[in-house]
Amino acid sequence: MKAVSVIIVAGGAGKRMGRPKQMLLIGAKAVLARSVEAMAAVKPAQIIVVTAPDIFTKLSKTYAGLEYAPAGQTRLQSVINGVSKVSPKSKLIAVHDGARPFVSPAAALACLKAAAKNKAAVLAAPVKDTIKVVKSGRVVKTLDRALLYAAQTPQCYRAQTLKAALKKYGRLKNATDESQLVEKMGVKVAAVLSGYENIKITTPEDLIFADAICKTKKKNKLK
Repeated sequence: MKAVSVIIVAGGAGKRMGRPKQMLLIGAKAVLARSVEAMAAVKPAQIIVVTAPDIFTKLSKTYAGLEYAPAGQTRLQSVINGVSKVSPKSKLIAVHDGARPFVSPAAALACLKAAAKNKAAVLAAPVKDTIKVVKSGRVVKTLDRALLYAAQTPQCYRAQTLKAALKKYGRLKNATDESQLVEKMGVKVAAVLSGYENIKITTPEDLIFADAICKTKKKNKLK
């Protein structure tokens, strides 16, 4: 994919984990390293890692050709910093969470192809739980689970679409992902079905799930 740039956002402090999670080991390999390997399998022209300088230094010793962008105070600012490093030759941009180490390269590629066709696309999985809207400790509404999907990453865009959304809405403080900004531009974002193993490492419990996924993958390779 000669015209694709991948931005891996890995600047979080790990508040819910209780420590930075980028270099935590899962099956003897760092979380961020696994994310880099998964997205590198798509064979993009450019991989930009948005993180702390010391983390990038450690990572680049193993993975040659990575490019660096400084982490921002928020995830959105980190995305903006990453986009600033994107090659002008790139036609598609994939934004991936560094804390999602088990994304399927095939799913990431499908998301990129959907973005090329629809301007924007996100990986998503149907929610398993019934979702309640709660205010002041009371349930005020139950949402239709059949219509609900959990957004994952990568989230992929035509380069000009993402840049325009960031320019217009990049100062919004309550945006939890950049696809919200693209939606505000009036773009119909495509949803590409993804698997449940594409988890985001956020809390200590997630490390247990991640270790189980890692062991299952290893067993399947040995069969």
